[in-house]
Amino acid sequence: MGNVLQIRVMARTYDEAEVEKKWPYLVETAWEEPHVEGRPHGVVELVEDLKDRLELGMIPDEKAEAMADSIRKAFDLKLRMEKALGDWKASEANTISYDLEDELSVAEKIASKRKFR
Repeated sequence: MGNVLQIRVMARTYDEAEVEKKWPYLVETAWEEPHVEGRPHGVVELVEDLKDRLELGMIPDEKAEAMADSIRKAFDLKLRMEKALGDWKASEANTISYDLEDELSVAEKIASKRKFR
């Protein structure tokens, strides 16, 4: 790594449209308008915004109670993935990314229940 140039290992959503296709109810829960100009709407941002909305009480109570555990697990996985990336452990981060997507699918299943729509 140079004095000015930094080398980073990072995770980024390749196609944001896939986020909406895979987790439509989470997208609806996290973002009133999913495509606000100038801000990414990928997997990491989805997890961050769900956690923020949960902590700020912006998700209806019954839905928040049902989803809280899963949102917190997803956020913890995001933090673990970022730490692994920061430690240049790309293989570990890759494994965690699958766990993160699985946890988002669990949260999606909860969010999709008829009583929460």
